[in-house]
Amino acid sequence: MSTHTLKANRRHPDADRECIQVGHITFEYSSKNKTFALKACEAENAKDRKPLFTGFIEKGMHKELLRLASVFRRIEEREEYE
Repeated sequence: MSTHTLKANRRHPDADRECIQVGHITFEYSSKNKTFALKACEAENAKDRKPLFTGFIEKGMHKELLRLASVFRRIEEREEYE
């Protein structure tokens, strides 16, 4: 998962990395390496922007993320949320 460390980002700024921000978390992933990292995207200091977690993208993960998205949608659509 060295694709996602601060050192790797500095050494290889043009590496195969894409980011999606969800709230205060950035999901950084590499299609080439089939890896991902979760990062705190609003950290003030660079040292605090290191990955909170890294891992390999495994078969079936998309289903788990869709299930989480479904739960979030139900919470957002509740009247009490407004």
